Amino acid sequence: MPVSSTYDDIIVGAGSAGAVLAARLSEDPRRRVLLVEAGRHYPSEAATPEDLLDANAMSLVKHSWGYTAQLTRDRRAMYPLGKVTGGSSAVGNTVVIRGTPEDYDEWAAAGNPLWSWEHVLPVFRALEDDLDFGESDVHGGSGPVPIRRWRPEELTEVQQSFLDVCRDAGHPWAEDHNHPESTGVGPIPSNRRDPRIRVSATGAYLWRASTRENLAILPHALVDRIVFEHGRATGVVLSVDGGAYGEVRGRRVILAAGAVATPAVLLRSGIGPAEDLRALGIPVRADLAGVGANLTDQPRIGVFMTPKPGYENEGKSTGQIVTRTSGSRFNDQYLAMVNRFDLTMHFPELRRVAGARTVFGVMVVLRRQHSRGRVTLAAANPYAAPRVDLGFLSDERDYGLLADGVRSCWKLARSPKICDKGEQLVALDESVMDDDEALRSYLERAVDSAYNPVGTARMGPADDPLAVVDQQCAVHGVKNLHVVDASIMPSMVCANTHLSVVMIGERAAALLREAQ
Repeated sequence: MPVSSTYDDIIVGAGSAGAVLAARLSEDPRRRVLLVEAGRHYPSEAATPEDLLDANAMSLVKHSWGYTAQLTRDRRAMYPLGKVTGGSSAVGNTVVIRGTPEDYDEWAAAGNPLWSWEHVLPVFRALEDDLDFGESDVHGGSGPVPIRRWRPEELTEVQQSFLDVCRDAGHPWAEDHNHPESTGVGPIPSNRRDPRIRVSATGAYLWRASTRENLAILPHALVDRIVFEHGRATGVVLSVDGGAYGEVRGRRVILAAGAVATPAVLLRSGIGPAEDLRALGIPVRADLAGVGANLTDQPRIGVFMTPKPGYENEGKSTGQIVTRTSGSRFNDQYLAMVNRFDLTMHFPELRRVAGARTVFGVMVVLRRQHSRGRVTLAAANPYAAPRVDLGFLSDERDYGLLADGVRSCWKLARSPKICDKGEQLVALDESVMDDDEALRSYLERAVDSAYNPVGTARMGPADDPLAVVDQQCAVHGVKNLHVVDASIMPSMVCANTHLSVVMIGERAAALLREAQ
C-alpha cells in the first residue's frame, strides 16, 4: 500500500513487537496500517545482507542506532540496539528462551492480571514452530517463529567440554530450556531453521505480511513526536531520509520503538516527568514520572582466556550450551560457554589487557539485578541520541550476586577440559579470586551489558506512580496512544528478552483488535 496521509493504526518501530503488530493488525483487510521504521527495510531474504542473515555473529555496527550507555558511575560503552526492520532480533544473538512462569505471574501481581502465565502460555505456544518438540501442552508446532536446539554433532569442542564439566559439577540435564520447570544445562534454543540463518521478526512475520494492500512500510523515517487534538493522539511528525518534517495522521498511534527510543518519543511529545520536560522547553501534556524510569538490563561478566591455536572458533555461534541455575530466585543466573568474543566489539577492559583480538570463556548473565537506570533526553531534537544510564552496580546487592556468578564461572573455566584449550587467562588470576576487594574492582572494570533493556514505560494500574500504560497497553491519561514493546515490562524476565517481546506483540495485537 503506498504511503498516504491517514491510517487506522500507525506503528512506530518495526522490531520484535512492531513487526508482529503490523502483521497481525493488517490481517483485517479493512484496517489501514502504517509501520514506521527509522532504519532500513529489506523486503526478502534474497535482499538481506549477510551480516543480518548470519545467525552466528551479532551485527553491532552496520545496523545499529550507535548509542552509548553509562554502564556504571565511571564507565561508558557502546550500546548497540538494532536500527532496521526486525530491530535487535535482526542483529543480536539468536537465543529464544521464555521467562519463568513466576516472571509473568509477577506482572499479574503488579496489577496486570491479563499477563499471568496462564494467559501468556497459549500465546507462546501459538507463536512457536518448535522443530524439536512440536505440538504439546507447553509447545507449539505451527507458529511463525522457528525454534531449534543445537545437536551434539554441531557443538564445538569447548562447548562439549563445558557441557561435560557442568554435568560433572552436578547440574541436571535440561533438554528443553523452554519447558516451564526446566533448569540445569542443555542446548540453547535458537530462532533459526538450520545451523546458520537467522530468522528475525522480519523473516518470521513481516515478509509475508508486506504484500498486503492495507499495510504500508515506511523505512528511513525518524519520528519526532506524537500529534494530539483534544487530548487524543491523532498522528506523528516524522522526517524521511533526513528531509523536512511532515505529519501522518491515524486513528491510533502505537509506539513499539523499544526501551530506549519509545520513552524518547514520549518525552519529546510532552509525556513524562513534568520538571524534566519544562527544563527542555517541552510543553507538558501528561505528567507521568515513569517515562524513562525503571530501566533495567542484564549485566554480564565472565572468566575469559585467549585461545590456543585451533580453538579460535572463527565463524561459530557465540554460544550453544547454557546452564540456568538459581540464586535469589528460580533460574536467575545464566552460565554460558562463549565460543568466541571479538574484543573490538565487547568488553573494552578485556581488550585493553588481553593483547589479543579474541577470547573465549565462561560468562555469567545476571538475569535479575536490583540496580535501576534511566533514559532521559539530552535535547528535544530527535536526532540527538537519548541519554542511557544503566545504573549497573548502583545497588550494593548486585556486587554480591555478580561476585558469586564470577566464582561459579571460575570453577567451571579452571577445569582442565576447558582451561587446557586456552593460552592465558585475561584480567583474572588466583590472587584476584581470593581477594574480595580485587574481585570487586574487576566487576567495576569489566561488567558489560547483555543488551536486554526493559521497563521504561512500565505497565500497571493508574495508582502506580511509575506506571505509564495500563494492562491493555494504553498510555495513562492520553487517548488513542499505546505502547507495545519491552519498555512495558513491569519487571525483568529470567531469560533473554526477545521471545517475551514477540509474545507481547502477539498478546497486545489481540487486545488491540478487541478494542477497535
